[in-house]
Amino acid sequence: MDLKQAYGLLRKEKLSLQNEVRKLNKTIDQISSGSYEDPLKIKHLKQIRDLTWKNKSLKEDADRYRSLYSRQMRENTQLRLENQELQRLNSRLQWQNDCYKNVHSDQSATACEEAQEEIRSLKDEIARLRSLLGRNGSEAGIPTSKTPINQKKIIPNSRTVSGRKKGGQPGHKKCSMAPFSDNEITDTLDHPLDCTCPCCGGALEHVRDITKDELDYEIRTVKRRHVFKEYVCAGCGHTVRSKDDSLRSENQYGPVIQTLAMSLLDLGFVSINRTRKILSGIAPGSLSISDGYLSKLQKRYALKLRGFVDEVRQECIASPLLYWDDTNIFVNTSRACFRFYGNERVALYCAHLKKNMEGILDDNVLPRLTESNTVMHDHNSINYHDGFSFRNIECLQHLERDLQKTYNASKHQWAADMKELITGMIHKRKLLISSGADSFSDGELRAFWCRYDSLLHSGYKEYFKDCLSHFSKDENALLLRLEKYRTNYTDWLYDFSLPTTNNLSERSLRFMKSKEKISGQFQNIEHAKYFAVIRTYIETCARNGVNEYQALLRLTKGSPYSMKELNISHGGA
Repeated sequence: MDLKQAYGLLRKEKLSLQNEVRKLNKTIDQISSGSYEDPLKIKHLKQIRDLTWKNKSLKEDADRYRSLYSRQMRENTQLRLENQELQRLNSRLQWQNDCYKNVHSDQSATACEEAQEEIRSLKDEIARLRSLLGRNGSEAGIPTSKTPINQKKIIPNSRTVSGRKKGGQPGHKKCSMAPFSDNEITDTLDHPLDCTCPCCGGALEHVRDITKDELDYEIRTVKRRHVFKEYVCAGCGHTVRSKDDSLRSENQYGPVIQTLAMSLLDLGFVSINRTRKILSGIAPGSLSISDGYLSKLQKRYALKLRGFVDEVRQECIASPLLYWDDTNIFVNTSRACFRFYGNERVALYCAHLKKNMEGILDDNVLPRLTESNTVMHDHNSINYHDGFSFRNIECLQHLERDLQKTYNASKHQWAADMKELITGMIHKRKLLISSGADSFSDGELRAFWCRYDSLLHSGYKEYFKDCLSHFSKDENALLLRLEKYRTNYTDWLYDFSLPTTNNLSERSLRFMKSKEKISGQFQNIEHAKYFAVIRTYIETCARNGVNEYQALLRLTKGSPYSMKELNISHGGA
């Protein structure tokens, strides 16, 4: 069913529901005249409410599908026009080619060859555009929500099929709020009835109390005055004054307000302007925070976390297995870089204007690693610099996407078979690990390498047959990469403690896409670096069981968590 048919069905259902609502409104008129029973009146009122809500929901769905359908139609129309133009040009060149075939001069033969070459290149361009149009999450790192219309949504799932139904399984413990004890109750509200019996009009007699508990909180404005004592030494006359380092000026906002502001900025990714509006609405008339204050708040606490960031960097350097990746961000309309280093216990974020070696050296993590460190990445060629001595392992999930993309573009069987070979070995490894084994047998390894080399040989043969196609450059690069970095792609075969994907880095950077959609770009690179420092702190705390809000509250109170408090031992992440 396409979007147009779906919209038609929704419109019919909407009209049907509107007719039902009119009928029910007619029934209400009868109820008002007194010719209707009370139970039926309540029932029909409920039906009207439900149908009205459903009608509203269907209208919203219909509007959304109409918008999606219109956008897709515009895209299809544009691609169709491009395709028609290329086909017309192709037909004209084909006709010219047929004309040239009847002429036997050397000049005509040369023109014929040029026309054939142009036809081939145009066909290749059409194939390239079609491959781009049909790209999905199986061959590129795009979310499943962006799957093209009329394509099957592919949701990656590496878990073994259990055959059980979705949802909670038999015996699953239900999660609900624990009941309150009597000494926990802080407020009691009575709900008496001041009326007669709705059935006969008789007097009501109280029989028993039914209690229901509710957990909520109230915001109370606190204007706290700090009084500091000043003393004079009786012996030398020296003046001594008590002080609190967290109080910077004569009048300021307290740690709770600052924590809430930073939670909105760094956890909810709310823009500074909307953060100011939210805070002003919490206590109207009491809070009048400015945008400049919120911006300076980020800088102030980022500077206070320099020591913590250095400790996280040291932990990354001491980690036997380190994950890293980077993603694009925008700084004042320019493309910039946001980078992650870490593992399951620590997360170090850095921001730079460019993705280059200068940023890597400035982060001061990879240059300090030794041969005892293993680094998982998404084939970042910068990792293979001669100045680095650590061990590299490559993400297989990205390799599988590249193989799928190559197969979809070229229909070369070697790419599909190579993906199947790698996926099958990963599945076998999972089964072996679950059974307590820690290695493949020698026969399985020999069979794998025999198949691997055979597929590379087949890949080169298929590549040379179509080496002038639009996909040939990417296919050649993939074949060379599989041959040159075969050890880095296959170390997991011999060491079951090594991961096969860089998903930890992907998950650690995914929030940046949400921030980009919610609050947009950074004003300058300094603000991006402040954000990276604060994210390093709260993400590392969260990975060690500390709530992000509580971590920020400790920070604003002047005593942020340290690596020692988080129980992270040197190199033990």
